Amino acid sequence: MVTDRRERRRKRPYLEHYPEKGKPAQRVVLHRLPFTIGRSSEADHTVYSQQVSSFHAEIVAAGEGFSVRDLGSTNGTFVNGDKVDEAPLKPGDILHVAHEELRFGIGRTRSAPEVTLTSVDDRQQQIIRESNDLGRILAARALYPVYQPIVQLTDGAVVGYESLARIDPQRGGDYGVGDILRIASERGYGAQLSRMMREVSLENLPQGPGRVFFNLHRLEMDEPEHLADSFRAMAAGMGPDQTAVLEIHEGAVTDLGKMASIRNQLRSLGVGLAYDDFGAGQSRLMELVDVPPDIIKLDMALIRDIDRHAKRRDLVKALVAVMRAMEVEVLAEGIEREGEAQVCLEIGCQLGQGYYWGKPAPLR
Repeated sequence: MVTDRRERRRKRPYLEHYPEKGKPAQRVVLHRLPFTIGRSSEADHTVYSQQVSSFHAEIVAAGEGFSVRDLGSTNGTFVNGDKVDEAPLKPGDILHVAHEELRFGIGRTRSAPEVTLTSVDDRQQQIIRESNDLGRILAARALYPVYQPIVQLTDGAVVGYESLARIDPQRGGDYGVGDILRIASERGYGAQLSRMMREVSLENLPQGPGRVFFNLHRLEMDEPEHLADSFRAMAAGMGPDQTAVLEIHEGAVTDLGKMASIRNQLRSLGVGLAYDDFGAGQSRLMELVDVPPDIIKLDMALIRDIDRHAKRRDLVKALVAVMRAMEVEVLAEGIEREGEAQVCLEIGCQLGQGYYWGKPAPLR
């Protein structure tokens, strides 16, 4: 019995997480109970994120074991993917507090604070690292804007830019924007990251007249209160003789009532509407007819080598004719060669975008 008590005394509850990409897991010993987790510096474990409440959750003793208890947080506490008010914890359970992913365990604690997770599979370790990296990117706004020129096909004059964003490697790590958007979407932060990308771009707009195209994440369409604020911010952020254009991926155009409402809101603010990547998958011709945008952006899969494929040229020419008849402006994406640009002009496209005129880049 004495040996058992000594053994229990040498074992303490802890949380493990990855504070930095590529670094070993860090073990946080629960040195006292209740053990609080939150954004406040007074919490026992601080998570630096606006998605975390000041005192978000706590771990408490529960009989012979332990439980986690949500402290009325705004965004909830999750155990193994399930949202909980209070739930028992056992070794190996994964606790989510916003982006922070913490693995609960019980073990000896006389070793160094940083240990390597050996009992979690590679995928779980990757999830933890990605979640922590995403949290740092969001907290630090570790983004910078880039812009790709949009030209008038008749003379190649630049008439606008598509606003995009990249991850600052010094503050956010070595992530491509597509990867971090995937990670954010998987964890429920796709809409927040998309809004942040637009905000960063609005703070660093190109000078001079023209149109500035902004992208909308599909998940944002389910947050009407944030959408209205974003629309107003885009309209207010334009300089003299500048017009904002909101791009919505054609695959997200499924609810005609919602799309009509969005289009009306945009028009009331003087913001244009574009359907992006048209022709990439199942093109939604009914939505195009019932809720026509101001601009259609033809997917690069249609444009690539269009000067070398007569049948595809004829198909795109017919699509362009329909759009022009509806007074929808047509922009051809993904143009990389002069031959592609020339054919797009000949079949009726008014605008072009692609590496032929420039890659997305920061403003000089």
